[in-house]
Parts: sequence; C-alpha cells; structure tokens
Amino acid sequence: MIKELLLEKYIKKAIRKSLREAEEQAKQAEKAMYLIYRFPGLKKLMEDLMSPAYGRFISNIDLVAPKPTTFVVKLINGEDFNISYIGKDNFIVKISGKRYDPINIGDLERASRSISDLLELNYAPAIGAEKEQEQQNSDLAADLSSASNTPEISGETPPPSETAPTETPPDEEISPEEETPTA
Repeated sequence: MIKELLLEKYIKKAIRKSLREAEEQAKQAEKAMYLIYRFPGLKKLMEDLMSPAYGRFISNIDLVAPKPTTFVVKLINGEDFNISYIGKDNFIVKISGKRYDPINIGDLERASRSISDLLELNYAPAIGAEKEQEQQNSDLAADLSSASNTPEISGETPPPSETAPTETPPDEEISPEEETPTA
C-alpha cells in the first residue's frame, strides 16, 4: 500500500517537473525567436547557415552591441558564435575567432561547416544530463523498493543479525620506514 502511495507521489512530482521544464523551454524559444523575427535578414541568414530547422539547435539569441549591431547565438550545447549586421541585409559571422562573409558562397559553406563542428564539439553535456537523470530515477526506484521492504513499514521486526552491524578492525599498516631494508 505504501509502495503504491510513494510511486504515485513520484509520478506526480515527475509530471510537474516535466511540465515546468516544457514551459521554460517554450519561453526561452519565444525569447530567442523574438530577435529573429524583429530582424528578417537574420532569419534568412540563420536558414542559410544552419537550415530552416535552426530553432532546434539554438538555445538563445542575445543582442550584445548596438553599433555595429551584434548578436550572440548560443547553441544547445553551450557553444556560441557572433553575427554582426553591417548594413543593407549584410552580415559578418564570427565563429571560433574566424570571420566569414555570407555573401561569398565559399565563406557561407565554411561558416556552415564551422557551426556543425561547434555542435559536434561539445554534445556530451546533454548526454551526461540524461545519464544523471537515469541515475536519479534508479536511486529513487531503489529507495521505493527498500522502503517497501523495511521492517518499520511492513510491521515486521528485523532479525537480530541485521540490528547490530559488525565492524571488522582495520589491518595494521606497515610504515614506510619498516618496509625498506637497511644495509
């Protein structure tokens, strides 16, 4: 009975947490897309650089300097690159310290490849977060199963061997002076 109640509480908590995270992601995406829609040339550039599905790979876009208008684009893995507006729908893209002029097709392709490299470079944090979540879930599952097996909850008394844990004395250590033979 208690196991079912604990499981029900865990499910409710997990659902609330996932709904909260989904709301936060939607707010962040809306904030990031605000600048994209405010500067139509920026939207076209992002589509040229990444693809029409660029929103999946961007966590945030911030305006960092007024003249020249400079944006910092933060990717989902924590990496970022800069885009500077130089007038009349012309931009300069700066990725990892290198400048690319998207008007030139070769530079546009190299910039695209550099962004792809940035996305590949540090993809581990998202995977680590998933593994951490799985670890927390397995810990909680272990706690739930141990809670249902504890004598206090089930009404049983524990056997005497489990009430008094026995400790073994530590082995005597040999000091470094005793190990080395004297000649």
